[in-house]
This record gives sequence, structure tokens and C-alpha cells, in this order.
Amino acid sequence: MTTRTELFERCREAARIDPELPEEPDSLIGFFQTFRPDGRGLEGLFDGVPSGDDLHRRLERLFEAAGDDRRPEGGRDAYFIVRRARLIGPKQVERLAQQWLEQLRLLASELDDRETARLLDRGPAVRVLEGIPPKHPKRPEEKVPLLVAFEERVPRLIERIEPKSDSADLLRQAYYFVHCDAMLRDFLMWPLYSHGVEIDDPFGPYFELWAHGIKYRIFQDSQIDFYMPRVFA
Repeated sequence: MTTRTELFERCREAARIDPELPEEPDSLIGFFQTFRPDGRGLEGLFDGVPSGDDLHRRLERLFEAAGDDRRPEGGRDAYFIVRRARLIGPKQVERLAQQWLEQLRLLASELDDRETARLLDRGPAVRVLEGIPPKHPKRPEEKVPLLVAFEERVPRLIERIEPKSDSADLLRQAYYFVHCDAMLRDFLMWPLYSHGVEIDDPFGPYFELWAHGIKYRIFQDSQIDFYMPRVFA
């Protein structure tokens, strides 16, 4: 099995990372961006890592969904941004959203996060809208409990599972800063944690939503809004 140190050295060589940087998660922030737009150069990265083939396939899906990292006005994206999302209908968005929320409920329940499971047990309604989503509130007193759960507890769910490899901790920052999105990170890393529960790919529906440019917003415990990109004629 590939050790943590061996994987770090493999990452260092592939991305030409400063040899003075220590073997720490923060040293790999921005690692995957090095291989935009098509992921070439990542072949063999996960050789000897448990579920390495699945990890690589998920990265391929990430690069395919995000596509070119060049901005229309010039320059390049710092993160993986879906700029040319494939079209999807509101019924499909609703179905994926409901699947994702149910999978999260099952995951929270199995991992004994009772508060999150309780909030999702209520079955928040899914509302599908179109356009630019408003921002979530920043002041703690303005956030409903469901939003707090999604911001604070859901991103830590899979930390309750012992990973298949000690390399998981090394990669978490690199995966998170793909889009500064814990849900996307956990989809990409799920093969390293999937042995710990009997739930099949709980973040898979979320990835499909993200790949189609869908964003969610929570302003009340009883409903989650999912925003589709506006399509101009």
C-alpha cells in the first residue's frame, strides 16, 4: 500500500511543488488546479491507494464537468467553476435534490449525528427556482438550524469514519479547495470512506447538481431552494 509520505512525494513531483514545503495538507492546496483543464498528469497518482481507481474516475468527472478554466473576460479561474453546465429540467433537479437529502439523512442517522438526522427527518420541501441565488445570511442569529447543520455538522460527517488510508487527511485540503465546497470534497473522497457505512454514494446526487450548475439555499427549516442557471434564448 502506498504510504502517506510516498503519496506526498508523488504529488510534489507531479505538480512541481516547492521541495521546502512540509508534508502537510496545506502544502497541497491548489494541487488539482495545476492539472486544468483536462486532468492530464494525474495518471498513476493513486496507484497503491485503496480504491485508487474510483478516486481517479471521480476526478475525471470533475475535470469534465468544469471544463476550460479560462474566464470569458480573460484570466483563469482559481477554483473549479462550471461555466457551461449541461441543461437539466426542474423535475430532474427536484429528484436529485430529494435523493441527496434522503442520503444525507441516512448518513447522519447511521453516524449518530442525531441533530442533523432530526432536522432532515422533517423532510424539508424542495423548491426549484431559476436565476442567481441570494446569499446565505452571515450573522449567526439570522441562520436557521438547518443551515447551521449544513454549514457545521454535515461537512464533518465522514470524519466519523476511519478512512481506508492515512493519506485521506493529507488530501482533504487539496480536495476542499477545488471549489471551497465540503460536499464536493466528500463526493470526490468518498471511496476512502465508503467501507464505513451501508449507504451507497451519499454525495453522488449532490455532484450531479453541482455539475449542472445548481446551487442550494436554506432560509427556513421546512424548505431548501435549488437554483437553476437562467437560460437565455
